[in-house]
Amino acid sequence: MEFVTTVVSFILVLGVLVTVHELGHFLAARLTSTYAEVFAIGMGNRVIGFNKLHGIQLGALSEQQEQEIVRAKVTDYRIALLPIGGYVKIAGMIDESMDTNYLASEPQPWEFRSKNAAQKIFIMSAGVLMNIVLAILIFASIAMIDGKTVVDTTTVAHVESNSIAEALGIKAGDKIISINSEALRSWSEMSIVLTKNVGNDIQIIVERSGASIPLRTPAKTLVDALAAQRPLGWIPLGSAVLITGVESLKPAGKLGLMAGDTILSFNGVPIASPAQFAELVRAHKGKEITLEWKRIGSVMSGQIIPDVDGRIGVSLMSVFRGTIRKERYGFFESFAVGTQEMVTTIGMYIASVAQIFKGRVSLKQSVGGPIQIAKMSAQAAELGILPLLRWMALLSIILAVMNILPIPALDGGHIMFILVELVIRREIPAKVKLVIQQAGIIMLIVFMVFVFYNDLTR
Repeated sequence: MEFVTTVVSFILVLGVLVTVHELGHFLAARLTSTYAEVFAIGMGNRVIGFNKLHGIQLGALSEQQEQEIVRAKVTDYRIALLPIGGYVKIAGMIDESMDTNYLASEPQPWEFRSKNAAQKIFIMSAGVLMNIVLAILIFASIAMIDGKTVVDTTTVAHVESNSIAEALGIKAGDKIISINSEALRSWSEMSIVLTKNVGNDIQIIVERSGASIPLRTPAKTLVDALAAQRPLGWIPLGSAVLITGVESLKPAGKLGLMAGDTILSFNGVPIASPAQFAELVRAHKGKEITLEWKRIGSVMSGQIIPDVDGRIGVSLMSVFRGTIRKERYGFFESFAVGTQEMVTTIGMYIASVAQIFKGRVSLKQSVGGPIQIAKMSAQAAELGILPLLRWMALLSIILAVMNILPIPALDGGHIMFILVELVIRREIPAKVKLVIQQAGIIMLIVFMVFVFYNDLTR
């Protein structure tokens, strides 16, 4: 069942993103009176498709049918075998199909090569623009439906061991005032501002025991911690640990702990996160400890001895019992929020990619392929429709940024051809374009092999 959920989530998420991206190219072609021969979702052999001449048809078209479609200037809408991408085959341009048959004739009004530079750039950038618009619409819809949950604190209740927060010098009880001179008002802002500053030296001002203390961290410290995939590890004041299940024959069951109890302290140490509690229990296996917990308004306590494996037999989850503010947005406000979130997300993603090119972050640790995307899509789907939509918006932005890079065979590579031709005032020879396109495709194939291998070895 888990495998089915993963596959369905992957196809759903990637299918929507690819369809929207290719629809951008297709609509731009139509708006500029450019003929699109094929609109495909997926890569490889045609599985099923539709066109005005032959209707719905399974399998590949015959050579005669393809010629009839081109003569009639109709588009074949198809689903291809491999659900890992899509494409729009536009007449009169060298694309991934390496089709050069059109070179034997003079440029026709409906072909890509007969359009001016502005029209060509519009066609090639429209997929990226559609992905950005999709991300804005998703972020705006979430803002309109669910609003924004604001955790009204910047005070840290606990810092987990071997975490990014520990590397930054944060301690339990610190109130975070600013990060790199940017004042903070809520918990979510802390992660956003920190992420924006990846690659920079970090200066955090904290209020500790009534005094304002600067914490300075070299850029490499944060980058290394992120590359090692260490958790952020700071827990907000007001966090609590809820017991969701108890094994009756284990120490917790014998003590009388019940699902729904909230753990307050461990040997007098306030508990703020499941990871903190698990670490303390493991460190005291075989030793008697004192637990304090809350049940329906009553505070209870008792002694317990973790077993030899460092367990007491409970399942836990983190809950927040501090001050939460819900911000609600109207129709137009939601689009402003969606646009701002899109801009922030693009900025953070570009900053992350820049760290890879600078050699500060490992490519192997940072890049995920189809398997990783499928797993994370399934995880998002399990959390509900809104987390799945937010994940889809993030992937839409990643798809947009990756496609606009000036790499041959990507949209950005085609735009580079157009800009070069605009500067030199003549068309780049078809043979040169073919060689560059082939090199780009080889690069992409090598990259895909790498990300598949990376996914399998994670």
